[in-house]
Amino acid sequence: MNPVRNPKNKYLYKNVKLSKKQGKVSNGVKNFCSIPEAIEEIKNSKMLIIVDSPSRENEGDFFFPAKLATAKKVNFLIKQGGGLVCAAITKNQALNLQLPLMVNGLFNTEKTKVNFALSVNASKGISTGISAYDRSKTIKILAEPKAKPSDLTRPGHIFPLIAASEGLAKRQGHTEAAVALAKLAGFFPAGVICEIIRDDGKMAKLPDLLKVAQKFNLKIVLIKELLKWLEKNPLKKEKPLKSVNRVAESLLPTAYGTFKIIIYKTIMDNREHSVLLIGSQKNAPMPVRIHSQCLTGDTFLSLKCDCREQLHQSMKLISQNKRGVIIYLNQEGRGIGLANKIRTYGLQEKGLDTVEANKAIGFSADERDYQAAAEILKDLNISTIILLTNNPQKTNDLRSYGINVQKIMPLRTKPNHINRDYLLTKKIKLGHNL
Repeated sequence: MNPVRNPKNKYLYKNVKLSKKQGKVSNGVKNFCSIPEAIEEIKNSKMLIIVDSPSRENEGDFFFPAKLATAKKVNFLIKQGGGLVCAAITKNQALNLQLPLMVNGLFNTEKTKVNFALSVNASKGISTGISAYDRSKTIKILAEPKAKPSDLTRPGHIFPLIAASEGLAKRQGHTEAAVALAKLAGFFPAGVICEIIRDDGKMAKLPDLLKVAQKFNLKIVLIKELLKWLEKNPLKKEKPLKSVNRVAESLLPTAYGTFKIIIYKTIMDNREHSVLLIGSQKNAPMPVRIHSQCLTGDTFLSLKCDCREQLHQSMKLISQNKRGVIIYLNQEGRGIGLANKIRTYGLQEKGLDTVEANKAIGFSADERDYQAAAEILKDLNISTIILLTNNPQKTNDLRSYGINVQKIMPLRTKPNHINRDYLLTKKIKLGHNL
């Protein structure tokens, strides 16, 4: 049963294919089902087998909505599936429960880019967390819209998987399929999935999955067919929850005057970001500097960049105007981290420029994202700003996140004999206004 495609883009496994009408198999194998049939199976508390594309993992997972989790069902997954018991949830639910990613997206090297959150246990009513009973209790918390972060302990024995916000349109994985199927059947958008492993320890492929489906009288649903169904019958999109929390604040006397300092934490990557604030929005655009952390320049007084000068200019200007905000983002080295930044310094010593060095170690020229900054501004009730920047991409990103950048104010610095070439590269290759 080697997979091929026919001209109509239907899956063919030699003699096994889906019919146009019901999605049943034309050679008499009746375990494949259409999406309406799959929905009915779910509503009747039946488990399904979800199968992805032959060009992807080409594997099958047992599935049922997380709301229907029981010790018996989880025990079945453990005994008959043999894979990892995971709970597929939406990003909103991960934010609601304050579950950060196990690995930050930029450094996620898993081939399908699956997003594991920190593993969890129920905080009450369980023993060690590993039994089928305990795991079913934890799963139900993950599928509870009113659940609180304190309802879970970290780490634990259930592995939440965070579905892509765009669903199957973005990523054709079992995670996204599980969330979509649960929602289509009228349940909270969270599903339990577990890979199916053969008796010899290797992954079950379609011929094996057909046998499993027949043995347990289960239906098989293809992610490809689910994607097509959703293109014609799209699910209602959830309004995104905020992904930053205000965690601490105080007054901070500085050489440029006294600022209010506020610390925010981004939930998904557990990073802390700092805000220096004077005044409020009122009726005029707020001067805003969004500054990415630069340990070498801001703290160690490096001559290789102009970061410190831009930061100090911004603090001075805001203090003199008696209103404005500086958002100091924890995204060192244009988002690649301190160690990688220093690695690029080593490559620059060998003749590469800052853009070439980034690409040489596997990153784009600029890996930064300004969603956290936009959400911080909204939390501060700041919507219209004068942006202190030389970077046009920063302006574009903020606008895409709903911030009204009314005016751009460049920050001019005097090049030195060491950073002149670096600044010239930013001007020519990154379009900075220098």
